[in-house]
Amino acid sequence: MVQSKMNAFHFHIVDGQSFPDESRTYPELSDKGAYNKQDIYSQADIADLIEFARQRDIRVLIEFDSSGTTNQMSESALFGL
Repeated sequence: MVQSKMNAFHFHIVDGQSFPDESRTYPELSDKGAYNKQDIYSQADIADLIEFARQRDIRVLIEFDSSGTTNQMSESALFGL
């Protein structure tokens, strides 16, 4: 990516259809919001990705689509909705 002057990776991790990010604080978000339990990015997965990118001078921009995640939040008993 750097050789092509593409030195930023925009990682759109969460949107309205799926919440595949592991949350230690609110585990129900990914448990109930991801497509399935095998398709969840663990915190170690994300740390590995960031380290891999750092070694190659690539910035990682992680985006959480907050308006789209309301489907997963409303399906979670965590928020009582």
